[in-house]
Amino acid sequence: MGYEITMFYVALSNVTQNIKRVAMRVKKGGHNIQTEDILRRNKTSFDHLYQFAHMINNLVIVDNSQDDGEIILEINNGMITFEAKSLPEWVLPVKEQFKF
Repeated sequence: MGYEITMFYVALSNVTQNIKRVAMRVKKGGHNIQTEDILRRNKTSFDHLYQFAHMINNLVIVDNSQDDGEIILEINNGMITFEAKSLPEWVLPVKEQFKF
């Protein structure tokens, strides 16, 4: 018996949004994250998504760039089962892995 992996991957279309959201959180008394850490984590996170997406049985990708997150791509057992009408650039490398 093996494992089944389900991942909800939530991202923003632009790393600048991440930086601005952290700044807003700090103004409200939340914790800070250094800009260089945000930049590094953003790149590493996308790199890992692109590298390991093929290992995930159920992948739900959410674009959280707007106030309400939007599911933009779902992949189940190697097949694209949902695709939003418009996809941000950052999700295209994942989509390309599952085109037949």
